[in-house]
Amino acid sequence: MKGIIDRFEGESAVILVEAENRELLVPKKELPSDCKVKSAVIVEESAGKQNPVIQLDPETDQKKKQVSSNLREALLNRKKNSKLKKKK
Repeated sequence: MKGIIDRFEGESAVILVEAENRELLVPKKELPSDCKVKSAVIVEESAGKQNPVIQLDPETDQKKKQVSSNLREALLNRKKNSKLKKKK
């Protein structure tokens, strides 16, 4: 399943799994070293393990960055004149 690292709380990471509408609390030491807030991850839970296996999801991460970049570019290239009148 896929998730997003929402935040860090002490020595744990909170991962949001939207497909299942739940939060996972995972120790930081179980994460790949280059994980940060808003990183897309793949979560693999096993019946025999206490903590799930977490891997970065570079494909989803790249898509998110591209969407963000496109939105930023659209905002920077929009017309500067507002249709609303400014108060004087």
